[in-house]
Amino acid sequence: MLAHCILSVDYSADWNKTLDHLPAIKPLLGLERLTLVYVVETHKRPHIEDSGASAESRLKALSAQLSKDLGIGVDYEVRRGFAASEVLEAARKLKANGIITLNKSHSSGREFFLGNIAMNLARMTRLPLLMLSSDGAVVEPDAPILFATDGSTANHNAQNCFEAFMKQGGHGLAVWVDSDEHDDAEAAQHVLNDLTGRYPHVAARRLKGTASREIADLSQDERAALVIVGKRGSTPIAELMLGSTAENIARACRQPVLLVPSA
Repeated sequence: MLAHCILSVDYSADWNKTLDHLPAIKPLLGLERLTLVYVVETHKRPHIEDSGASAESRLKALSAQLSKDLGIGVDYEVRRGFAASEVLEAARKLKANGIITLNKSHSSGREFFLGNIAMNLARMTRLPLLMLSSDGAVVEPDAPILFATDGSTANHNAQNCFEAFMKQGGHGLAVWVDSDEHDDAEAAQHVLNDLTGRYPHVAARRLKGTASREIADLSQDERAALVIVGKRGSTPIAELMLGSTAENIARACRQPVLLVPSA
């Protein structure tokens, strides 16, 4: 699956919660290697921890501890610039399979609009992005994996990702949310029947309402190990648009969300 991931480090008050999630995330993703990336944001007032020696020293100690705790290879990089762009550039340069970040934005408040790193990564990434909630519980190993689908071609990569988990014997829940009377009931049933027919450990659920809220509520009720969502948009303008269903799900969910780009 996602054997090598970039882990975005920011040293905020909540960031250490990321470390609580990693032991459960490692076997779930098939994680074999981590690269920690800390970005000194040159457009902001510098902090003492942003000095080259301090940042390097902290990352070195953290990488050694994580390697010992998780039993995998852990590297690190200190970069300078715009945080999301530098994390994505590190992932490109190192040919990583995915990115892991802590999501602290569960509202449309000031941080969401003015530079939340997780949301900027969600808009810009072309790699799978795992968003861990700052106020979510650590997932159980036998918890189901939830796949939110609308049957569109933009969801193709996300469905492939979900099916890869199911081929490993995982339990899954495929969910279609009817948002209005114009939704194609026949298409919905075809997608859900196809998945449940091919994978005996997949259950299907059709819900009605606002997709982000219904999926967030269901994922919490089921204590889902992962919520897999397809991300539309491969152009700069589409990536920066606010309010997409995928982005709203990422903001609303307290369970880990795996955002899978369509291209």
